[in-house]
Amino acid sequence: MKLRSQMLLAGALTLAIPILGWQSVKQLDASLQQTRIDAQTLRVANARVALAEADTLQAVLNTSDRDGTENLYAEQAVQPIFVDGYADDWQHQLASEKVFKHNGNTLSIRLAKRHHRLYLFLTVVDQSVVYHVPPTLKVDFAEGEQPDRQRQLINGDAVEVYIQSPEGRLTHALFRTIAPGPLNGIVASPGATTSQAGQDRFRSRSDVLGRHLPGYRGAWVSTANGFQLELDIPLPHLGSVLGVAFVDVESVNGPRLNSTGTMHYELMAQLHRNPADLPSSVPTLYYSPENAANPITPWVTPGVRARLFDRQGFLIADVNALYEKSPLQKELDPAKGSFFNAVLFRLFAYFVAGDSKLDVEPIVLNDDLHLKPDTIAAVGAKGLPTARYTTTERDRVLGSLVAIGGETPNGYLLFESNEELAASYASSRLARLFSLLTLVSILAGGVLFVYATMLSLRIRKLSKQASLAVADDGRVTGLPGSKARDEIGDLSRNLSALLARSANYTQYLEALSSRLSHELRTPLSVVKTSIENMDRDRLDSDSKELLDRASGGADQLGAIIRALVESTRLEQTVQNTAMVEMALDQWLRGSEARYTQVYPHMDFGLAVFNDSNQLRDQPLPSVPLVASPELLSQAFDKLVDNAVEFSTQKEITLVMALDGVGQERTKQRKVTLAVMNAGPVIPPETLTKLFDPMFSSRKPGGDRLHLGLGLYIVRMIAEAHGGKPIAKNLEESVLIGFTLPYDEK
Repeated sequence: MKLRSQMLLAGALTLAIPILGWQSVKQLDASLQQTRIDAQTLRVANARVALAEADTLQAVLNTSDRDGTENLYAEQAVQPIFVDGYADDWQHQLASEKVFKHNGNTLSIRLAKRHHRLYLFLTVVDQSVVYHVPPTLKVDFAEGEQPDRQRQLINGDAVEVYIQSPEGRLTHALFRTIAPGPLNGIVASPGATTSQAGQDRFRSRSDVLGRHLPGYRGAWVSTANGFQLELDIPLPHLGSVLGVAFVDVESVNGPRLNSTGTMHYELMAQLHRNPADLPSSVPTLYYSPENAANPITPWVTPGVRARLFDRQGFLIADVNALYEKSPLQKELDPAKGSFFNAVLFRLFAYFVAGDSKLDVEPIVLNDDLHLKPDTIAAVGAKGLPTARYTTTERDRVLGSLVAIGGETPNGYLLFESNEELAASYASSRLARLFSLLTLVSILAGGVLFVYATMLSLRIRKLSKQASLAVADDGRVTGLPGSKARDEIGDLSRNLSALLARSANYTQYLEALSSRLSHELRTPLSVVKTSIENMDRDRLDSDSKELLDRASGGADQLGAIIRALVESTRLEQTVQNTAMVEMALDQWLRGSEARYTQVYPHMDFGLAVFNDSNQLRDQPLPSVPLVASPELLSQAFDKLVDNAVEFSTQKEITLVMALDGVGQERTKQRKVTLAVMNAGPVIPPETLTKLFDPMFSSRKPGGDRLHLGLGLYIVRMIAEAHGGKPIAKNLEESVLIGFTLPYDEK
């Protein structure tokens, strides 16, 4: 493993710190979440006790104690409602409409309240709408004949509204019109109006019937299948009985056939005469009173929402501060912080806080105006346990629903806290702690990585300098020593000193060959002269054999001295030889003729390689090459001498190939000069070191002396011309030579 990888692994071990911190932060966040649940449970319990003792709240809750099956709820209007008979102003109201059907007629009712006014939007489906026709007044009556006041009051389709307040105040209003447009409500029932205790409150007068009711107005709009009626009346007391009925007739002055709505019109007239006959199933009006939110407002802090429902499950009060933030939360708001803090907070919320278990559904939806019956049944006396769920806005909240009152609840309190805001401070602190641990680990790993990179670069630089300190020909060029005061600097300086001593020793060896050749020539000449001057006729056969061996040894020693001198002189000649432009094809033909004379027992020929690496007879191409003919001749002498010795046949081919032997053409043109002969295949391990100095693949023994300098000289000459030596095993033959670059004109 490389040094940088080792340091990187060591730096990666520091990531154990943020990983352990991550687990600790998750456990701490889970503990904080449970703490918030416990705190909310305790807070709701305290609010439950306090609200149960609040007189103002109990007064509001106790007014709505009837168990009507068709109770009506009027929600708070979010914007002004203009009474024009059209539903444009009702688009933003959330409460669903109540639908009543009877004998083919349909009545849909929607209610809303705003500024002590009650608004009703009625949609009636009636295939034949009959408008009221004012009757002709009759003056003369027969004996015992009385005017039909009811027929004078209404002789067409109409809508009747009955209101009975908890204090016993009665109102029976009638809405009918002679044509679509605005209209006013009139008194629908004569007679005394009394309280439930039976005490007279309003004195009856005969002219009350048909009188306009102040503040009761509406707008009638005709539709394709009936009509729409929008009403604006004074807001009744909370818990008042509210009856709405559509009365249908077939024709003007015809009998009343159908009554569709929350209460039959005949029951309205009966209750107006005797309020004590009020059945338990009559509908009751519910809405959120103006002061209902006062008792729960002190319990609502930023990030909290409290909703109060009466015993029927209708919304009485809603104090919503779920998305308000405290000053500390505003300070730590990720939206107002830096981009890094915002991203960090989101990652923390997703990976850590996002692991929290969430309930599938909220207790009550954001826009619900009443509790579901199964929810009321599940609350019981102890209430529902605190649950964690998401709102329709995808925010996590903690919700607690408890009953207010004794064993028989008077109402219900839903307490919700925005966990996103409540956890912002803790999450921000934990996220910053985790980010600090991560940043420290990253910095530590980064420092180690940078340090390892610097060490790696220094070591790599030293390795490259060491590889370049010895040239391809084995000469030591030296290594500059580093000035660094660390171990790598010491290693660089030691290597520099070692290579300097090696270079001095190499220079000594190079000079030694010249000195030895010079010093050995004189005694060798004396030995050879003495051997030649000896009288062989006077020697016996054994002495002659010894004399021949001594003469052969002197000849071999002379050959060694000449080879050493030739190698030294050739290196100097290669460095100082001038290059000239030559015709390579003519030089190659001349070389063929010369080798034919030198080696008459061999058959020499010329060949050109084509692109498919196959030999074929064709004229030699003209190649303008800048080179030294003398050096090329010396190189070819070594190649031909080597081929003659190893060839198993008489044929030896001088090869010329453009762009290499079997190689693809490149932008820089190359020519290959080689000698090919039939012979044994060269092993792959021998091919890699065939041109090294003092290397010989010949077996020991033989008549000729070989020092392993022949192909090394070929390599020096090729490199002096900017080329390189090559050796290839072909089919049943061996090719050895070199490639040279040239510029094509």
